[in-house]
Amino acid sequence: MQLQAPPSWVPGPDPARPAPTTFDEASMERSKSFVKALQELKNLRPQLYSAAEYCEKSYLHSEQKHIVLDNLKDYAVRALVNAVDHLGTVAYKLTDLYEQQVSEVSTVELKVASLNQVLTILAREFVLIELQDLQVTLTFHVQQVLTCQTYTDKEGLRQQQMIGNATRHHKHYIVPTAGNKRMQAFSEMQTDAEFDLKPKPYPSGAFSCFCAHIWKFDAKYLVY
Repeated sequence: MQLQAPPSWVPGPDPARPAPTTFDEASMERSKSFVKALQELKNLRPQLYSAAEYCEKSYLHSEQKHIVLDNLKDYAVRALVNAVDHLGTVAYKLTDLYEQQVSEVSTVELKVASLNQVLTILAREFVLIELQDLQVTLTFHVQQVLTCQTYTDKEGLRQQQMIGNATRHHKHYIVPTAGNKRMQAFSEMQTDAEFDLKPKPYPSGAFSCFCAHIWKFDAKYLVY
């Protein structure tokens, strides 16, 4: 009786399924392929046990034992090759899945690094914009202060000039009390003279002396 070993399984894409179009679909296909290969490797154990029991019964009940042994050797070699093939497939799928995970981690790290770089650039631009706004605000306030200071200086200078002009152009007269009395007496004398219909004649010499004395006294106490 000829024993037939199970056919070896060759890794490859399933032609019945469409090719993945996105990165997530490709990752899912790799994961499913690895799980399938691992399950087939696990299924080899009961198959080998069943084949061993069958060979044992055939060897015990067959009269041509050497033919059974030859078939058993051939089957064992085929089963070993098939098991190694499944192990290689599982190892390949595991390596592929690991590389995919590493690639995903590298991609995530690259995205994080790019995001950090973009955030750093945005933070710098934001700080520069804030500094420019602050500089504009400070410049505006400094200009206001300078304008107020200039206006204050001009106003103070104008007031000083007005005070100087008032002091320069206005004269002050200080007349003592005695002088006021003499001027009042002189005014009363002039008033009486105006109301007199016939003014009394004064000696020319006495009137001239009196007027000269009055004007001399006023000139003495006149202050500019």
